[in-house]
Amino acid sequence: MTIPATDPKASTVAESMYRRIVRNFAVLAGGTAASSVFMMLAVATAARALNAHDFGVLVLLQSSVLMLRSLTSFSTQQPVIKLGADAQAIDDKHRLGSIISMGLMMDFAASVLAFAIGAALVEFSRASIGLANENVGSAWIVAASLVFSGYPTSNGVFRLYDRFGLLSIVQTAGAALLLIAYGALFLAAAKLQAYVWAWAVNVSLVSIVQLLVAMRLLQVDGVRLRWVSQGFLSADGRALLHYCWSTWGTSTADSIRTNGDSLLVGAVVSVEAAGVYNVARQLAGLLRKFTVIYPSAVFPEISKLAARHDVRNAKGLENRLMWTSTAIGAAAVVAVLLLGRFIVQFLFGTRFIGAHESFVILTAAAAAQLIGYTPSMYVQVYRGPRLLLLLYVIATAAFAAAAVPLTLQFSITGMAIAQLFFGVVLIVLCKLALRDFQSVAEAPHASEALSTAAEMREG
Repeated sequence: MTIPATDPKASTVAESMYRRIVRNFAVLAGGTAASSVFMMLAVATAARALNAHDFGVLVLLQSSVLMLRSLTSFSTQQPVIKLGADAQAIDDKHRLGSIISMGLMMDFAASVLAFAIGAALVEFSRASIGLANENVGSAWIVAASLVFSGYPTSNGVFRLYDRFGLLSIVQTAGAALLLIAYGALFLAAAKLQAYVWAWAVNVSLVSIVQLLVAMRLLQVDGVRLRWVSQGFLSADGRALLHYCWSTWGTSTADSIRTNGDSLLVGAVVSVEAAGVYNVARQLAGLLRKFTVIYPSAVFPEISKLAARHDVRNAKGLENRLMWTSTAIGAAAVVAVLLLGRFIVQFLFGTRFIGAHESFVILTAAAAAQLIGYTPSMYVQVYRGPRLLLLLYVIATAAFAAAAVPLTLQFSITGMAIAQLFFGVVLIVLCKLALRDFQSVAEAPHASEALSTAAEMREG
């Protein structure tokens, strides 16, 4: 039921909603900030310890693994959250165990597939991908890590049991351990392959520990896993497969943009340039990390407003979020303009000072992404996730079309401009899709799209 503009409860609803958003964002931001700082310091340590070429190789190996993992990931946490919540609502632990088991089987299959692709590239395509003979051993190390990492179902388990704090502790501890390992290698004057080992073991260890803790949560609740492939023939199995394939397209497009940029810089410019670009990306990633948790805090509130057909507060929230995110993004860009050069030199050294300009532009790109999340969430709720996927693919295609010529012309600065271009295009497309928000919000499709949209964002 729509809340009328004269309803005295409307302002109370809005105030309560804004308090929840601030509280939830603060909780999520705490762990993210600590983890981001540890990771940034770890990268800075490696950058100072290795020469420009070896650091570039480390960056390219990491980007390759992250991209392969994303390309073969089916985002199983999303259907596990949706279907698992339904099972929890009726206390059906047998069904919950089956759902989580199917998610883990999909995760394991995806990890094996990622390793198989990585192994094939290392063994049969090393010349075409520009892998030097002296780096083959390092490539095998990171390829092997694909088997032990990337089990998103465990994220779904933490969400089902409302244990985000515990998940944050695991991830922050992992980032701290990587920093300690890199620090020890720096003091020991270790070579490139030692850093590759440290990173691969850390990625695998964090994933395994996260999975074991999730399994412990299930054990305490009396949920038993069932490794039966016939479960995929059930209604839950078919729904899980549907969600896995439908979210694969979005994650693939995102992976091409977020992990392929360093690879493209390495191919088009040089390995050393990829290392410099990664420094800029790592620093700008401090703001980008917060854009990841932003939807987690805000999207549930948009969903609730849509469920109540509360157009007045929904529009008010959109306006406030747009102004707030724009102010935060602008402040971040100004801060980097003023202090960026000093930050780069202080953390990474003089030889990475060329990352400053890209750092500024990538911060602007992260700000655009932060701003763009608001209209994209509204499109997803009120227009449906399929339209958002289409807009996302169009914006990614625009990025891909711009990335190569800009990088050829302006080196790493060109790639940073292409990332900014993606964010601006997505904002424009989403705002056009919401140009008549009042009629869109009141349309029957809005309520029909709500459940699907919520499922897509819960992960």
